Amino acid sequence: MPDNIPPPALEPERPALKGRDRLIMVAMQLFAERGFDGVTVRDIAKEAGVSIGLINHHFDSKEGLRAAVDAHFLERTSKAIARGAREMASTDLEKMAEYQRNWIRQYADEWPSFAAYLRRAITENSEWGEHLFREYYDSISKMIMRFDAEGRVSDDADRLWLPLLYMFMLIGPLMLDPYVKAMMGKSTYDPEMWGRFQKAMKHLFWNGAAPR
Repeated sequence: MPDNIPPPALEPERPALKGRDRLIMVAMQLFAERGFDGVTVRDIAKEAGVSIGLINHHFDSKEGLRAAVDAHFLERTSKAIARGAREMASTDLEKMAEYQRNWIRQYADEWPSFAAYLRRAITENSEWGEHLFREYYDSISKMIMRFDAEGRVSDDADRLWLPLLYMFMLIGPLMLDPYVKAMMGKSTYDPEMWGRFQKAMKHLFWNGAAPR
């Protein structure tokens, strides 16, 4: 991959979400704030400004709605992981960091909700959190396996722990962002902070795993 990766074009302002998509985002926010068991279908309907019947129509139940939220979360984060995997081929870390800064600006309105949702799911130590953790791990593991097949992973790298270590580095900001913001005065998802984090993470990752 060439090093001169162009920044993504910023998207036009998105229209207000309606119907099924609005229910998914409202449910994600409420599950993140209160946990799955702390939210009722009535709470979600009220916050979204719709009838309970509309939730049943689209999702059958609260469990069906949570499955749709999980699918939306994993679809969006898997795209981010895949995009990151393509950028990992770049040897110009500063250009990669600038790409990441532009990318986080594009999705700045969504990522705080995703971070809070994963943080709540994992800390609840429930089947919900385990499911998300496994799905997230599978996305990263497939990325590492591709790198391995391309000969980009050193012979002495631990294949068991390599995807987990990369996952730990990604989950760290998701879990600890409130503390990072309190200590640094800026969220991890501030574009400048995110670009620096990605640059430092990939530098550390490849110095420790790339063949010499």
